[in-house]
Amino acid sequence: MNLRLMINLIILSIMVGGVGMLFPALSSTYIPYYGSIAKHIMLTNNWADLIQSGHDWLDKPHLPFWITAFFFKIFGINSFAYIFPGFLFNLLGATYTYKLARVWYDKRVALLSVLFYVTSLHLLQSAIDVRAEAYLLGEIMPACYYFLKFDRNPKLKYMLWGALFSGLAMMTKGVFVLVTICSGLVCLWIYKRQWQNFVKIKWWIAIIISFIFVTPELIALYLQFDMHPEKIVFGMSGVSGIRWFFWDSQFGRFFNTGPIMSTNPPPFHWLFFVHTFLWAFLPWWPMFFGAMWRLIRHFWTKVQLHDASVYLFASFFVTFALFSATSFQVDHYTNIIFPFAAILCAKWFDEICLAGKKSGKIIYYIELIISLLLLVIVFIADLIVFNGVILYLFFVLVLINLITMVILRNWDIAKKTIIFPVISILTVFVFAMCVNGLAYVKYDAGYQIAKYLNKEEHMEVVGYKIDLMSLDLYSVNKYISVENLDELNEKNSSVYLVTNKINADDVYKKYPQAMVVNKVSGCSIETFLGNVVNQGKLKERLDSYVILKI
Repeated sequence: MNLRLMINLIILSIMVGGVGMLFPALSSTYIPYYGSIAKHIMLTNNWADLIQSGHDWLDKPHLPFWITAFFFKIFGINSFAYIFPGFLFNLLGATYTYKLARVWYDKRVALLSVLFYVTSLHLLQSAIDVRAEAYLLGEIMPACYYFLKFDRNPKLKYMLWGALFSGLAMMTKGVFVLVTICSGLVCLWIYKRQWQNFVKIKWWIAIIISFIFVTPELIALYLQFDMHPEKIVFGMSGVSGIRWFFWDSQFGRFFNTGPIMSTNPPPFHWLFFVHTFLWAFLPWWPMFFGAMWRLIRHFWTKVQLHDASVYLFASFFVTFALFSATSFQVDHYTNIIFPFAAILCAKWFDEICLAGKKSGKIIYYIELIISLLLLVIVFIADLIVFNGVILYLFFVLVLINLITMVILRNWDIAKKTIIFPVISILTVFVFAMCVNGLAYVKYDAGYQIAKYLNKEEHMEVVGYKIDLMSLDLYSVNKYISVENLDELNEKNSSVYLVTNKINADDVYKKYPQAMVVNKVSGCSIETFLGNVVNQGKLKERLDSYVILKI
């Protein structure tokens, strides 16, 4: 494959990946939940406290919310302003995936690594459905790169950049990110018997500086929680934010003993991330298993492994094993190790497929079958959701391109092995974004209520016994959530109160003068967009909401 073709495919994938920024962020994503916290920071200029619906919130470190609040100040409170910084960090992760691959391999392998990165299904989704992992990709990969360079050449700039990005990663997710950042180097030292590296002063200084960069997070946690032991968090008082950062948020979840625990761990949880990887790393997991089999076979036959293989294998599997060992499991956790998988796949593809070996042809047929299955599934879903109208022309163009690539003899198997999956996965992604932005939007009660209430500004909006995060995010008026009507501010002359039909009677009893101004049906909690395809099932989960003026 020539470099220009790969660069064009990467640019195309990035452009298609940005399609999600054109649609509103709905409650089928985490954006309204986290966006409302950043919105509070932006409106109050209180950068120390994380507040969600009027209550102190302790679940994630501050950095992503600080960044989002900053972009809210620039672009206003909207889904684009929320998604854009995470999208940029995701691209920063792609950039340093290229740099990390170039430490060992040529440009072709490095560009292939980036192409696999930007077209992996879950990374495409996570760049739009921005959670901590989107930021982590742009922090962990630079940290890995600079510490690897520092290991080879102990320059101060490599240490400082590595420590900075490590600190940013800890301020995004916690201290466990150091496992992913350091596991590759540590295992490489062990494999090469370089025991002296464990006691070198330069590495202890690097660790200390990394924690110095975490100081803003520790100060914010101290100001919000440790200075106020009277605050009720997790149903108790005296909660230490600093203890939470160093222990409960990480080890508490790992051992399932912290304030946030998994109450319903999946059966056979040690296999959870195996089947997660099979769909999350679509369409490239066949190549990954090929790369792993080759690596394990070389290790078993005592073939000397390349440093890159040891580093990448360890960076992937140490974190993968830790995630699998805990019962607190969420699919997007694995995103941070996909770049290492992408580089392993790229090197294997370069050595096997581009060399014309027999196993390359086998992978071609596997990738072709996966690509066609994805297109068939999306086409059927399109018929169900949109009656084939919205994306009909798009599918015709895709099929024409597929047929053209099969007919033209100058397209070798290596090119088809890459181009077929890229087209199919981008089609899946665009369809998913259309489902969320064109179909699900009709069922998002919070978004629809906010659109209605935003017509009249300067009216406080109160949510009573409801969980509508998209209402919190998109309301231009002040929004608070209450569980008791006595919490309402009696000084207000009038407010809009939103509740579900079941709890409306409580409002009428306390406020007999309450007047119904609108009724909305929709989803009250995060709903997987797959339910939109089966709209009959989704409608069974709809709740009725009442907007009252009191």
